[in-house]
Amino acid sequence: MLTSRLPWPLDKGDKLRAYHQLRALHEHHEVHLFCLVESPPSNEALKALGEVTTSVQWSKTRWISRFLRMLWAPLSSRPFQVHWFYQSHAAKQISELLPRLKPDVVYCQLIRMAEYVKTHHEYPRVLDYMDALSAGVMRRSLLKKWFSRWIYQIEATRLAKYEASTFDYFDAHTIISVADRKLISHPEKNSVRIVPNGVDPDYYLANSIPSESSQSTLRTIAFTGNMSYPPNVDAAVRLANDILPLTKTDQLKLIIAGTSPSSKVKQLARDGVQVTGWIPDIRWAYQQAELFVAPLRIGTGQQNKILEAMACGVPCITTSHVMSGFMSEHGEQASLPPLILADSDAETARAVDVLLHDDQQCAKLSLSGRQWVEQNASWHTHSLKLVDSFVHSSKLQIH
Repeated sequence: MLTSRLPWPLDKGDKLRAYHQLRALHEHHEVHLFCLVESPPSNEALKALGEVTTSVQWSKTRWISRFLRMLWAPLSSRPFQVHWFYQSHAAKQISELLPRLKPDVVYCQLIRMAEYVKTHHEYPRVLDYMDALSAGVMRRSLLKKWFSRWIYQIEATRLAKYEASTFDYFDAHTIISVADRKLISHPEKNSVRIVPNGVDPDYYLANSIPSESSQSTLRTIAFTGNMSYPPNVDAAVRLANDILPLTKTDQLKLIIAGTSPSSKVKQLARDGVQVTGWIPDIRWAYQQAELFVAPLRIGTGQQNKILEAMACGVPCITTSHVMSGFMSEHGEQASLPPLILADSDAETARAVDVLLHDDQQCAKLSLSGRQWVEQNASWHTHSLKLVDSFVHSSKLQIH
């Protein structure tokens, strides 16, 4: 497996996906990890990853190489992020590693890592798009100032072309959601296999973390995520500044929890709004909350935070945009999670007020959300779909 980041600690969506897939695959297969790192992995990270892999190899990014590549990137047709993550010394390491390992399959997470293996035709390769990155960047451009919007739109156009052109170099493909698969511009996109995100339900149900809500008169709602990721930043700002003032519930508190909060997110902290930054156990945030509110309007894929909140038994209010990431291949309504949908600021505020005053509905949503996760969102179940994508590649003979 090739990843653009060390999948530990589990503070970003791509890290979560990589780690849990490694863990499930390692139960029955020999799994070797190669990743790019900003600094050498800690002993804690190596220990954690050593439990879910056969070996871990890494390549430290060189900032001078990255700087030089970005200088001429505007003259290239490849996406800026492909240039950002490509390192010639890492490519050499991979080229030397492959013939030593002779892997049955090379699994590449995200198109930004595709350059490293797309011409190694002697090995079966599977590409995990994860999301339609081009669509996500285009959506972000709509929220940017006019003087920076054009850069995002150029990158979105490059990404769309690269997503399509890279397709044919790989023997099989995976993606998180049907909604994202529809956005890949390739005539054979329907052959891309859906491998959703998941959670460990037992981990999130654990009640070892004390809740503070029972010791306070405040009513508490929460939002979590990587707080430097633009879709999360946009949602957090909207939640604190636009939605919270419209609610009519007295003594309402908002917890915004997650790693690397941007300056915009940090500025939201005030009476009634707690910005935690990184916390050692994200379950704490869910267990303080009576409701989980995720007013996301940009971004792609399937939201881990929604799965985690439901696994903790916290009722969720989110948007139609988020719900689209849960649509099945055939669009069955019965397979959708029990989420309360609200797209406008006023609708979201109204939903918060209604649920906070309806204990019966909250209890129903709590139970049904937990049950949905147990039946539909186990990492182990989804990893079987991943192995299935390996097997169905024309070159693979994995049993």
